[in-house]
Amino acid sequence: MKKYLINIGLVIGIGLVTLRLLVGDSDIISILDDFTRLSIRWTAIGFVCIALYWGFETIIQHTLVEKMHKGNGLWNAFKVVMSGHFFNAITPFASGGQPMQAFIMMKQGVPLGTSASVLLSKFIIYQITLTIYSLVVLILQLNFFVVKVKGIIYLSLIGFCVNLAVVIVLIMAAFMKERTMRMGIWFVNLLHKMHMIKDAYPLKKKLVNQVQLFNENIGEMKKNKRLLLRVCILTIGQLTAYFLIPYAVYRAFGLKGAEVFVIISAAAFIVMFSAFVPIPGGSGVAEGSFFLLFQLFFPQAILPTAVLCWRIITFYVPLCLGGIITALPNQKNRKIKMKVPTGI
Repeated sequence: MKKYLINIGLVIGIGLVTLRLLVGDSDIISILDDFTRLSIRWTAIGFVCIALYWGFETIIQHTLVEKMHKGNGLWNAFKVVMSGHFFNAITPFASGGQPMQAFIMMKQGVPLGTSASVLLSKFIIYQITLTIYSLVVLILQLNFFVVKVKGIIYLSLIGFCVNLAVVIVLIMAAFMKERTMRMGIWFVNLLHKMHMIKDAYPLKKKLVNQVQLFNENIGEMKKNKRLLLRVCILTIGQLTAYFLIPYAVYRAFGLKGAEVFVIISAAAFIVMFSAFVPIPGGSGVAEGSFFLLFQLFFPQAILPTAVLCWRIITFYVPLCLGGIITALPNQKNRKIKMKVPTGI
């Protein structure tokens, strides 16, 4: 618990320092005054968008669990989603979300194997959908941003390549099971020889189990094409709701003229930049990326306030709400019945 409190303090501290650097000589009073002039309607739309983001993921979570169990309600799915966001926000590389989600699902009566299967299925679909979404954005909007923002092409390509690398690893695990295992074991042995890990056997055993579980999930997904398509559509809706938040902030300041898809593209670039930064919540990088890209749309005088407003909606509110919901009790299951042991 102490470690998590330190991480929360680190996240808030980095965010405040970054905001201070971005604000520069701006008066705090003037920033607060900018907040009082925000459109209530568009600010509310921003919060509706983040609620839709959680809602789409909750439906995805519930849909996948219901495929194997009957009786695990929407509240339990929502709690799993929000606990994931909370622990992703306070751990490096967003590494703490899935283990905590698996733990909470077990507390809700979902076996560990099934929990791992559901979470892995969500990750596969999310990562592939995000990469395709990002590719579309790169193709359609990169020229616009390259002309306007110096050096963005390098950041964009790095972010996209990292996402693409994850997808390539997933594809390899799906279609080249034995080769993936051999490569993974070779890498673990290398780390052991370099004295970076003490005992290689448990890690190799975990690697083999994960690749096998992954293959089982891929096989089940192929059998459930309708379910796969439904979850992909829901994931597109989830991403779009998140990427629309900066547009709601833009309109909340009474600004007009920028096209919706251009702002959605800028928001997608920010996710590409900050998704794999080894700082809890991508703090610092997210704010800096927003400042870099959205100076094209916001007047310089209100840009710090816009950064803070966007970060409150997309990060600090989910962080606080996720922490509260994680602490709340699970809903009693209506007699859970297992349908299949693994897969979706």
